Amino acid sequence: MASPGIVRLMSDLWKDSLDGIHPTVDIETGEVTYPEAEARLDERDGLAFEVLETLTDQDRLHREFQEKQYICPQCEAKGMQYTSACPSCTSPETVRTERYRHAECGHEGIQEQFLDDEDGAVCPGCEMDLESLERLELDTIHFCENCDAISETVDHRLRCRECHLVIHPMRATERILYQYYLTDDGADWIGEQLTARESLVEMLENRTLRTETDTTVTDESGEQVPVHVYATDDLLDEDIVAAVHEQPDESDVRNLLSIAQDADAHAILVTTSGNIVGKDVDRFITDDRLTVLQLANGGTLQREYEIIADPTKRNSFVGRIANIFRSQTV
Repeated sequence: MASPGIVRLMSDLWKDSLDGIHPTVDIETGEVTYPEAEARLDERDGLAFEVLETLTDQDRLHREFQEKQYICPQCEAKGMQYTSACPSCTSPETVRTERYRHAECGHEGIQEQFLDDEDGAVCPGCEMDLESLERLELDTIHFCENCDAISETVDHRLRCRECHLVIHPMRATERILYQYYLTDDGADWIGEQLTARESLVEMLENRTLRTETDTTVTDESGEQVPVHVYATDDLLDEDIVAAVHEQPDESDVRNLLSIAQDADAHAILVTTSGNIVGKDVDRFITDDRLTVLQLANGGTLQREYEIIADPTKRNSFVGRIANIFRSQTV
């Protein structure tokens, strides 16, 4: 279904007012959001991530890897933080530091162990006075402040920001974060959707109706429902609610009829493919409150449409409704 929010999002990508859709990760909570998408989608569209993945499955968007996120298996908090852990006691209280070695006696230790109280240096192994730490061999080690163990390497761990669980990375749930961009197919699709909407608006305005695109109407519960086109004939007090879809199905038809009924309006459904999907959809589209139009070549609208039970097959029957408009509104 091409909701008004999805059309709004794809339109901005198509018109280059939006160069892509990028994830944002909260550095404190690890929560991932897609602010460019969320700013354009409506609440009824659902989670932005799910909408983006659906559009990707439809080849209207393509995605590129940005980063990987880990989810805590205990509390399901997102964005586990990397930490190192001591191989001896598994504590994350390890500090990378420098290890000094006295070549004469072979004693090894961290810097603090070679310093004396007089700001000099002395080997704690053989107690030899040293002119400076520069006489010692030096490499990098990890010191555990929990058990005082010294190790050349540390274990890789993830730490949950919420419940503080420290686990091996293999135990965490991985989630890849993507950036999303418009595909050529997506550009063709949104171009066709906007052409259909513009053709519908032009047709209604030629019949002296006042039209609004990408607006809302009030449903029975008082909630504002997004619609593609809303038209009003102030003189005859007639309203029209219109939706544009590539290949609407039964749920799209029922949803449009419900919105139109709540708004006390006539419903117009435009299919850009000329197809409506559903074995039993014909019992809805024969409703005299509904008009079905097809976007034809050249951007014109016509009264034919095709009902198909299976969108992968074309053997079906053609429906045509004669009285598609009330005479006073068209």
